[in-house]
This record gives sequence, C-alpha cells and structure tokens, in this order.
Amino acid sequence: METIIYKPLNSIWLKASVVGSIWASIEIILGSFLHNLKIPLSGMFLSFISVYLLISFLQLWKENGLIWRSGLICALMKSISPSAFIIGPMIGIFTEAILLELFIFMLGKNLLGYTIGGAFAVLSTILHKFVSLLILYGFNFIKILSDLYLFAVKQIHLEKLSPVILVSTITIIYIIIGFTGALTGYFAGRNYLKTKDQFGEKSEITLSQKNQLFSQATKQPYSVLLLIFNLISVIALLFLMNSEFNIAAALGSIIYGGFCIYKYKNSLKRLKKPSFWISFVIITFATTFLWNGFSNGAFFSPDGLMIGLKMNARALIVILGFSAISVELKNPVIKSVLYHGGFANLYQSLSLAFSALPFFISTLSKKKSKRGIPEITFNGLFSQALFLFELFEKEHLLRPDIVIITGEIHQGKSSFAKVITDRLQEQKIKVGGFLSIGLNENGKRTGFNFLDLESSEQTELCSDKKDDNRIRFGQYFFNNETISRGLKILSPNQVSDKQLIVIDEIGPLELNDGGWNDAIEKLTESTTTPQLWVVRKSILRKINRKWNIGNIYIFDIAKSTVEEVLDKLYELIK
Repeated sequence: METIIYKPLNSIWLKASVVGSIWASIEIILGSFLHNLKIPLSGMFLSFISVYLLISFLQLWKENGLIWRSGLICALMKSISPSAFIIGPMIGIFTEAILLELFIFMLGKNLLGYTIGGAFAVLSTILHKFVSLLILYGFNFIKILSDLYLFAVKQIHLEKLSPVILVSTITIIYIIIGFTGALTGYFAGRNYLKTKDQFGEKSEITLSQKNQLFSQATKQPYSVLLLIFNLISVIALLFLMNSEFNIAAALGSIIYGGFCIYKYKNSLKRLKKPSFWISFVIITFATTFLWNGFSNGAFFSPDGLMIGLKMNARALIVILGFSAISVELKNPVIKSVLYHGGFANLYQSLSLAFSALPFFISTLSKKKSKRGIPEITFNGLFSQALFLFELFEKEHLLRPDIVIITGEIHQGKSSFAKVITDRLQEQKIKVGGFLSIGLNENGKRTGFNFLDLESSEQTELCSDKKDDNRIRFGQYFFNNETISRGLKILSPNQVSDKQLIVIDEIGPLELNDGGWNDAIEKLTESTTTPQLWVVRKSILRKINRKWNIGNIYIFDIAKSTVEEVLDKLYELIK
C-alpha cells in the first residue's frame, strides 16, 4: 500500500491564499479594464494597487513571509490564464512581492520599510519592462533607444538635455507612486483595524470546488519532452542569432517558427495584435535610418536594415517560443510532480485561492461606477478576507479519505473491487455508488455495464458500437441516461446515509471534466464519508490532486490482497 498523507496548511499559507486570491482577482478585473482601454502606464497603476493591498493586509496579519507567499500564489494563478504569454506577468508579479518583502525584512515593519519597499516594487515594473524588451530584441535595443533619443532632442533643439535627466525623472515618478501606494495602504489598514466593528454583515462566500490547477479540460495535449525541446530550441536560436551563423539561424527560425504556429495555435494571439507590428515598423525604421546616422551624416544604412530585421526575427522567435513554453508549463503532470516533490503547501494554498477566485471576480465585477470603471472598496475586501480566512480554516480540513484500487487496463480492477463491496455488504455496511462491469465478445472488450451497488441493477454504460446520439470519448459511446443515473446516485442526498461511496472507474473522461467529475466535486465539498475509487495505473498521478481530497491509500491489485484493502476500509469507516 502506498499512502499519501494530507497535511493541513499552517496559518501563514492560509492567509497567503486569501491575499493571493484577492490580488489575482484585482489583476484580472482592473488589468482587463486597463488593457481594453489601452491606458498608458497601466502596469504602474496596477503595481500601485498591489503595493497598497499588500501593505494594508500586513497591518491585519503581520507574519513574516506573507507577502512573498501571496505574490507566488498570485503569480502562479496566471498558469490557468488563456493568455498565450504567461511567463512575463508571472515574473513581474513575483518580483514586486519579493522586493517588498526584502525591504520590509531589512528595514522592519514600519513606515520606512513599507515606503522604501513600495517604491522599489513599483519601480520594478519599468525595470521588468526594460528587461523584457532586452530579451525580446537583444542588446541592439539599447542603441536604438539611444539613437531615437538623440534624434528626438535634436528635433526640439535640446541637444544638451542629458539622457540621465530623462531616466532620473521617470525613476523619481515611479518611486513617488510606490511611496504613495505604501503610505496610503498603511493608513488604510490601520484605519480598518479601528473601524472594523462598524461594518455590517459580510456577504456569503461560496467556494468553488473545481480544482482548476490540476484540470485537464483542454484540447491541448501536453508533453514534458516538448517543454524541454522548446527551451533548448529558443536558447539555441538566440545563440545563433547573436553569432555569425546567419544562414543556420534563418533556417532554424523558419522551421521552429512553423512548428510553433502549427502546434500551438494560441501562439498567434500576440502576433495578431497591432502593437507588435507597430513595434516592428518602429524598430525597422529606427535601425535603417538612424543606425550610425549621427556619426557619418548618412540617414540610411543597409547594415541597419539587416540589424532591424534580425531584431524583429529574434522578437518573433522569443514570442513564439515563450508562448509554447507557457503552454507546456500548464501541464498538470508537471504540477503533480512538483506537488509530490515538496511543494504540497504551495499547491494546497493555490487550490484554496482558486476556490475563492470566482467569488471575488464576481463581486468586483458588479461594483462599477457610473462610467463603468471598476470600483473597489478595500474596507469591504478586508471584511471578506477575515471571513474567508475563517472559512478556509474549516473547509480545508473537511476532506474525505480515498482508497484507490489501481492496476493495468483489463487486469481485473473492477472484479477485485466487486469482491470487496460484496464482503462489505455481507457485513451490513451501507455501500453506495457503482461498479463498471466489462463486456467482452470473442476475447475483445466491447464496452461496460453499470452496476448500481444498492439495487444490484445493471444497465449499459458504454459500447464501442457507433451511436450519434451518445457522447463519444476514446473508442466508446456513452449512454446519456446511465451517466445521469450515476450522477444522481452520487448526489449528496443519495449518499447521506452511506458508510462508503464507490466510484468505478475514474479515468480520462473525468480528467477532462466529464463523466462523474461534477458529482465528485460536490461530494468532496459536502461529505467526509470515505470513498473507494478504481483508477488505472497510467493516470494515477493525474487523478490524485485533481480534487480537494484528504489522505489517499493506493492498493495495486498485483501486489495487494482483498484483506489488506478491507482492513483499511474498516479502519476508515469506523
């Protein structure tokens, strides 16, 4: 038997889940609003809000490490974003949190630490933007900026205006914004502590049981090998572009670019935006007409034209490559490996944060001013946060224990499970749920029957015979009426008096949010009754953390006996 023990989260991770979910909802609502209106300096404004939010929450919960944990949770919540490019925003959000945490750690939880940390957190947005452009276009981008600046000041006859003055002015503006965000956040948090008793009833918070973090409800296939391939390809192509291997770089870019466009349809999103092509024209123009123009008096350079085209080609490969890497990073298998590799606290916190995200998005979306601008009342958020923390403390402990029977396909898992359920029913134990009984013709598996364990009635679940009126998944066509019956059997009111709930089997259909998925989500929310699942070995790791469940006990039928499984079930039932 393999045991995966569920370890409850400590207080700081629970609080980080609350702050991270609120931060992510604000990023989604305000970020979408600012992006759609094409408002300049929207990144600075969002960073101001982030600093305000984090500093104000630090007045409520003063634990060390709260900010970086919240930032990590908020950043990783971008992993389910439909955006083609998630790496940049994830790094930006986490960088803000790290800088704020670092300066507060060094200077203390006081106004000096808050304001200096806030200033550097907001300043990091422009530095992050600059580094992103540097990665996108290479170090020639610095020369292009310099040439454009010299060209601009010459046109307005301010040649003596040093670039240092411009950079210093921008830096001071960002520092003031960050300083202000931290200062107002500090007083907002302190003010709430004095007046929190004046706020009325809190809205009822409904947590979503859909674990988006480990969901595979997508048509996009994932591959760890493709993740490695994309990483190596991008690094290799950037190396070739920075060297003199122009032909190899061109051929490699064409082949890899075509592969990304064919394999990752989402990667074209960035290329469809006018901003990319505006940048393309500006870069090409600047290098063609300004490259070495001020040194030799010539305002057209063939070398500049080639450099501009190479810079744009580099940007194209970075965009396509990073989009492909962003897709592969959403692989639930990678998340599951990390979960079992020591990041359980992080992923449990993420699951809690995701469960509250729909509530906060809905709440913030409804609160708009007459001009349609999202209106956020932070006192209301603080009240909801405290209530949500109490809810998390209770909810994340109420999880059913799961016994899993596993084995290879056609190895006899259902037959093994039937022996167990028969023995339990002989002992007058109330068993609810169902088994899937395999059907064979001439030694070939042709479908499954559905066995209701309470009534012992059998109906056809699926068949390999084509039927346009049925749901097709893989080689089988599923009976809609039987699916509905199974969902009804698993409904909370039907299993309220049961001592064990059996589900056979949980497979790829459930991983893709079909089959019994909805019923499992409701069961994990409403009951702590032990459950017996039948799962094929090949998808076992994908199943383990798709739903919010407690301890897991895995029995491989090739190595375990019926008695061993029964002993564990008797223990859990008692």
